[in-house]
This record gives sequence, structure tokens and C-alpha cells, in this order.
Amino acid sequence: MADIVRIIKNFPPIKSLVKKRGLDHFLSARGYGSHYGRFNSFAEAREWLPPSREFNFRDFSNEYVDERSSRIYSFDYPVLFWLRKAFDEGSSSIYDIGGSVGNQYYAYSKFLTYPQSLKWIVSELPAFVKIGRELALTRNATLLSFTDNLDVSGVDFDIWIAAGAIEFIESVRLERLLEQSARRPRHLLLNKLPLYDGEDGVSTQNIGNGSFIPHYIFNRLRFVEAIEKVGYRLVDSWSVPDRAYHVPGQPENSFDEYSGLYFAAR
Repeated sequence: MADIVRIIKNFPPIKSLVKKRGLDHFLSARGYGSHYGRFNSFAEAREWLPPSREFNFRDFSNEYVDERSSRIYSFDYPVLFWLRKAFDEGSSSIYDIGGSVGNQYYAYSKFLTYPQSLKWIVSELPAFVKIGRELALTRNATLLSFTDNLDVSGVDFDIWIAAGAIEFIESVRLERLLEQSARRPRHLLLNKLPLYDGEDGVSTQNIGNGSFIPHYIFNRLRFVEAIEKVGYRLVDSWSVPDRAYHVPGQPENSFDEYSGLYFAAR
């Protein structure tokens, strides 16, 4: 029966119909969070996508202010575990790549006792930085600060966190950022990564409110090896079933869950 279903799905007229319906869904408001297409570059993906503000609008940031800064998800628990261990071992500074308005700082504070000397800096887009600074003043979050500059040549932090952000950074790969940093972190916590056994590539995502954005898909083995080559060892990994990557008509490029990884400096 499974073979018959597969044959039917791969029948050209059926496959074409699946793609057409998938595209209509992707471009609609109902397509929030969905993915579509396979491209050679961000530029090629943007040329295909309808014009949009991508991440640069306030409505998107409000989701993080109102919900994500006060809620813990299942994929956060491994990060909480390794953060607690890092704090116990004396780490007291965090560089949070793509940390939105500081939502992890606020959410994790309910479960962790932060070091008194903690320095937590979020590197984000200007729209998020503006809101994050306003929110930090309102909540008296004196240990939290923001920057809209991804230049890490002066970055000297014990811990780097990136949750659902690495795939959207077009300009430079993570291993290159680590090489450029003033001091490589002792702990590297990566969450909500689109890793699978297929080829690296570029796809697109509907991020809501009429906005769309290109993003990378990573080959798991090559991604891990690239980080290990700059002086790290993979200590832990976990599944993120809350996230999936399904492309209509491309089952070979689809997977059912994202991943989280914890690396320690050698």
C-alpha cells in the first residue's frame, strides 16, 4: 500500500497539483510557518518571493514581548540544563545571536538563578533592538543589553546562544563568526536548527503578517564538522518536534523535526 501511495504522489500531474496547492497555502495568511521552494542563494529566493518587510516590523516583535518572553517550551529545557551547568562552573556572560527582545533572558530567569555579574547581550536587527531596549528599561533588566552589530571581533563571552536564528544569517556562517571573535566561547548552545541528512540549500518561510524570508537548510554532518574544526566537541543534541520542514512536492527535501546542539570548547 505504501508503495502505491508513493507512486501516486510521484505521478507528474498529482505532483504538480500538490505543488500548486502548497504554493497557494504558503502565500496565504494560513501558511504562517510553512516553507516553499529550493534556491541557490538568498538573492534568488528574494527575487522569487513577493516583496515584504521580512523581520523588520513591530507586529512580529510583539509576539516575543507578549508571549515568548514569559513562556518555556519543551525545546528550552536542554538549554536550561546546560546553562545551569555553565553558571555553576563560573561562566557569567552570554552573547545571544538573534535573541529578539531578550525573550530567553526573561523566560529563563524563572528557572535559573543568574550570576550577580551576569552580562547578557542580544545581537539583533535594529527593529528588535529598539523594542528590546525599551522593554529592558520598563522591566528594569539591568543585566541585559542590545546591539545591532554582528561584528564579533571585540566579543569576549563565555557562552554563545543562537535559537532559531542561524539559518536566517546570510552574510556569514557560524564557524566563521567563531573564528572572528575576540575569544571563542567555552559553551555554544544552538537551538531550533534545520538539520537533516540531505544537501545544504536555501528555502523560504512564511513568517506571518504578509512577510516572507529566505533561510538556509543545513546538512547535519557538515554543520557539526564545521563547528568541530574550529575547536569544539559536540556534547549533546536533542530533537525539536515543534518545528518541521515540509516542502510540497519535495519529500526528499523534507524532515519532521528541527534540532538542538550543545558544543563545548576543546
